[in-house]
Amino acid sequence: MLRWLATQFESRRARLQARLENSLRESKDMADSGASAQWRKKGNAFLDDNNLPEAEQCYRQGIQADPMDASCYSNLGYVLVQMGHSEDAAHMLSKAVELNASDFDAYYLLGNLARDRGEWLRATACYRAALRINKDFDFCRRDLCVALAQSGQILEAHKVMAEGPAFDERTATHHFFKGNLHFVADQTEEAIPYFQRAAQLSPQDPLILLNLCAAQIKRSDFFSALETGQRILSLDPDNAAAYGHMAIAHQFTGQHALTVENYRNALRLNPEQLQTHQNMLLALTCLPGYSREEYLLEARRYAAKASARAKPYAAWLCSAFSPGARPLRVGFVSADLMCHPVGMFLENVLPFLDREKILCIAYSNCVAEDAFTAHLKPMFDEWTQVAWMSDYELVRKIHGDSIDILVDLSGQTGQSRLAAFAWRPAPVQLSWLGYWASTGLTEMDYLLVDPISVHPDEANYYSEKLWFLPDTRLCFSPPVTTIPIFVNDLPALREGHITFASFQTLSKLTNETIATWSKILAKMPSARLRIQSRALSYPQSVADMKNRLASAHIDPSRVDLFGVSSRDGYLTAYGDVDIVLDTFPFPGGTTTAEALWMGIPTVTFTGNTLVSRQGESMLRCAGLEDWVARTEQEYVQIAVERASDLQHLAQLRARLRATVLASPLFDGARFAKNLGTAFEGMATQMTIEATQPRQASASGTRE
Repeated sequence: MLRWLATQFESRRARLQARLENSLRESKDMADSGASAQWRKKGNAFLDDNNLPEAEQCYRQGIQADPMDASCYSNLGYVLVQMGHSEDAAHMLSKAVELNASDFDAYYLLGNLARDRGEWLRATACYRAALRINKDFDFCRRDLCVALAQSGQILEAHKVMAEGPAFDERTATHHFFKGNLHFVADQTEEAIPYFQRAAQLSPQDPLILLNLCAAQIKRSDFFSALETGQRILSLDPDNAAAYGHMAIAHQFTGQHALTVENYRNALRLNPEQLQTHQNMLLALTCLPGYSREEYLLEARRYAAKASARAKPYAAWLCSAFSPGARPLRVGFVSADLMCHPVGMFLENVLPFLDREKILCIAYSNCVAEDAFTAHLKPMFDEWTQVAWMSDYELVRKIHGDSIDILVDLSGQTGQSRLAAFAWRPAPVQLSWLGYWASTGLTEMDYLLVDPISVHPDEANYYSEKLWFLPDTRLCFSPPVTTIPIFVNDLPALREGHITFASFQTLSKLTNETIATWSKILAKMPSARLRIQSRALSYPQSVADMKNRLASAHIDPSRVDLFGVSSRDGYLTAYGDVDIVLDTFPFPGGTTTAEALWMGIPTVTFTGNTLVSRQGESMLRCAGLEDWVARTEQEYVQIAVERASDLQHLAQLRARLRATVLASPLFDGARFAKNLGTAFEGMATQMTIEATQPRQASASGTRE
């Protein structure tokens, strides 16, 4: 999120050069004697004329004449920085501060070199050293704030800003930077007013508007984000990032065709942007009617870009695996090790993995960790924060940790590090949990699935080998709440009417889904529908949803719309619901599991992809096979028939929590045993194939 900071203050170079040259001119009156001083004077004159090659030679001659001349080292380091010779520059500047510990300019330049390498912790140390010497070094203070933010030290960045005039508080830059500090700390509500003020002070700056748009999306204020995106495009019609932001906003309002169109525009303008391509692949999994063949072709296009940037490892530090000889070192890469569905599904699995057989190593790409992160950390044997690492640094870390099996938990979602897998830092790599389609990467060996979500004869739709878990690919954790939340009696018996509900993000509420719900409500004139989603906290989203309902011939007066609530409040809301209606082609995951725990069955519409069968897989695990529909007509029929038999519905509600807690869907010990067996099987297979070259067939699947 803060990449913009690296280029935000380019004027610093000009200011530094001006101060250095002024300092060098002043030095002409000092120490006129000595060969090194004479060479330095000549070098200064060439520097005044911006003749860097001649200046370089003069300073080198000065060092040869006097190897203890700190100023020659410092000046030569500056010149080498300007010439792009960073390694040589770092050597000279390090020698300068060794000889003259008060050379704050040399420390500053060393900080810049570290920054350019992405070594943010070293950069902060160098900038701090410069500021200790010269506390009025204001644009160094700005760069220190940048480095602190980039290395995740958000609170420290705020503190440094308060220590001195890093930014003029009357400027757009000040408000823009403050907004970003709040934003990366996941304080979206605090960030938006700063972005808005920055936009008022600098209304023609697309960069400020881009970050405002991103914050509005994070807040689920999608229609405001679309307005901001249009403002950006009016200023800069070829702004690829604006198209990308608008695509996200369209996706979360259920406009999937517009989503894909905007992503394609963004890729047309910036075809090498991997994150945009990943986002489009995710959007394609939500697009009704998009074929598995088309998806895989697009996934391969993404993978080709990722692989072109990588230099895959061909040898690894882990020894050959033999069951029982040593525990497997399994690395988990994820941006979602927090209060997120991925974290919630892991919570009930990790504690049950046999630590004599499997060691769990986390590579967390979470920018802002939360209390749930702290809850998860002890469940891992090792934990590394990698959000501030480049892909190169990340793969070096993974490779150096002797990982046997590397698990991607993000796929094409969010702040994924999927591109790092193209480097093959581990001998076995697999995708699981956080994504629901093929990654497209030939370097990804396996995809963990179950026999319901993917059928054995469908391997040609995946670039990975399919590894089947026996029961389910998902295992949920019973929700942890601040107050006890019990299953209540069937609301229809109390209210005199059935209440259907959806608690999904609005991105899943396709027009096809709403049209099918309309047919159910038409057959049950007294029934009501509850739609609860974070985006419905905003009036524009509410108005849009009412229009969509009316267009589908659903009377908005029969529908209750609710916005964001606390987790306890959200779970308690199930007490007012009789039946959940699933979305399609992208059904619920976390919401389905939570509804089952609350005693609420879901009517699901299965399809022909991994994601569209997710609801079927979960319901079959819970013993609710008869709630799975294979056609729209059957979906309507199941909903109406189940809603018409209140006695059976009430009995099911009373026993459902106990039933699902005893099922494979919630049985962490059973799932962990199956997962551990899968890991050992993959490692054993890798050992068998160790002497065989890895090849890809024409279709890209492993042979």
